[in-house]
Amino acid sequence: MSSYEHPDYYRWAIVEKKSGICIGQIAIFLVNDKNHFCEIEYALGKQFHRKGYATEAVKAILGFCFNEVNFHKVQVCHKEGNIASQGVIRKCNFTYEGTLRDFFFMEGKYVDRLYYSMLKNEYLQR
Repeated sequence: MSSYEHPDYYRWAIVEKKSGICIGQIAIFLVNDKNHFCEIEYALGKQFHRKGYATEAVKAILGFCFNEVNFHKVQVCHKEGNIASQGVIRKCNFTYEGTLRDFFFMEGKYVDRLYYSMLKNEYLQR
């Protein structure tokens, strides 16, 4: 809780409006003040996947990133095969940038990491 006293701490709970319970989290990390850049990460409980919560949260954070913090670029990624997260990223209109091959070693095999980004002028045009 004390981390919230710092103006550059960017991590929030995702709360379901109907029930008021915490269903996940969203954060801004890899903040690069010199280059006006950051990355978004998010996670939801499995029972809350594919219901639009992550898309709503990412869209809200994009507004914060570009309008409040004044970042130039926001990046996001997902593991190969994470179709739900890929759908969130596409619905939020990020642009695919590239793949880091064999980035994770999971369950006995290597998995790629796919990167996407959005520039402030792209956000403002939408």
